[in-house]
Amino acid sequence: MAARDFWGDVQAIEVKTPLAILREQASMLGPKTKNLVEARVETAIARDQQFVHRFNLVVPPLDNYIYELFTIQHGIDLYPVKVPGTTQESRDEAEFTEWLRLRLASPETRRIVNNLVAQAQS
Repeated sequence: MAARDFWGDVQAIEVKTPLAILREQASMLGPKTKNLVEARVETAIARDQQFVHRFNLVVPPLDNYIYELFTIQHGIDLYPVKVPGTTQESRDEAEFTEWLRLRLASPETRRIVNNLVAQAQS
């Protein structure tokens, strides 16, 4: 007798995950800095089963120096996305991409990236 399948129809949902959005943006930094500064995303799982994504700036010419630009976390439902230690919370993809756009284009982020590029060129 063949086993019965109780799973039903299992399919991936059509949504761009926070991790995919972060990786997409991370891939764009290296070419802008002639790969002196790159962005990488590291993912871990917290004790409370939250996904934790660290957005790091990496400087290969400086022994792969790593600067953590920010961290986000979310549960299995993807949204809301929270920034630990702040009240920042994005309820959906649109809010998250807008927050990320503002964060990456901020004067503080540009200052950090420019300083890392200068150090890498020294």
